[in-house]
Amino acid sequence: MNSEPSVLVDFDAGHVLDALSFAIIVLDEQLCAIYANDSAQDLLALHLPSIRGRPLAHFLPQGQRFNGAVQHALKSGAAVDYNLRVGIEFWRGNADSVTVRVVPVCNRMSGAYVLVEMSSV
Repeated sequence: MNSEPSVLVDFDAGHVLDALSFAIIVLDEQLCAIYANDSAQDLLALHLPSIRGRPLAHFLPQGQRFNGAVQHALKSGAAVDYNLRVGIEFWRGNADSVTVRVVPVCNRMSGAYVLVEMSSV
């Protein structure tokens, strides 16, 4: 048996996700933000501490449409893609829409989670 500690002991997925160029947001079962990588915070011009624990739809234009996509993804168990039209006051970018992919992630130990990917079009 190997007694050396695993390199995974100090592994932090946040460091990997923060390095991605596309936005990643993780929602809990109440659709509240529990994680947003640096790209998501920059894209949405929001900071995770100000939105953590609050429904993400409150911070998005067309929040009802977003909630509908999330509910559809959770019900079907499949990813849902759509384009979100945005105004310049909403986000930091140079396009007028964002591609949103809602991916249901189920974990039997702790309920259903939702992964939201966003990238400018």
